[in-house]
Amino acid sequence: MRQEKAIACTVSVNERRGAVEDYERYVNEIVEPTVDDFRQLPSSVRIGFLACVAIDHSVDYLAFPGDRSQWDGKEHHTRRAALRRQFKEESEHFRLASEAANAFKHVKTTSKRGLEASEVYERPPALAGRMMAGASMVGDRTGAVVVDGRNLLRVVTEALRFLRSKTREDVNEDQS
Repeated sequence: MRQEKAIACTVSVNERRGAVEDYERYVNEIVEPTVDDFRQLPSSVRIGFLACVAIDHSVDYLAFPGDRSQWDGKEHHTRRAALRRQFKEESEHFRLASEAANAFKHVKTTSKRGLEASEVYERPPALAGRMMAGASMVGDRTGAVVVDGRNLLRVVTEALRFLRSKTREDVNEDQS
């Protein structure tokens, strides 16, 4: 009985949450911790990919209508696509994170760049037994994940900073 009351309470609380709170919750509870995990394992291609996926899907939360009863799948898909295009134009870091996420998901992206999953790779640290001639960088003790010659951890860190600068009001003004 107690468990049923707790579930009912959770549902009613969640029904009252607005899209802004959902977006903030997603960024705080999913994106930020995933980027933090990547900071702890900066040469993990898997964790880097997950950070990119979390960043890329943040637009789903901003595109979701404030009034849940107004949700329409087709309209949501259109709005999501428009926001993703807008974000890619506004932030090179968001664009590259989105591109990396989709390269792993689909093997190769359909963008002009046509990024392939194999082009996102681990650069091993310059440590005995791990260093790789032509790939590792002298003095690098952690290694990195590299995409287009850039450190993916720096890319997702800046993409997260970009996402934190966005609010529902900013997005609604841009879509008007």
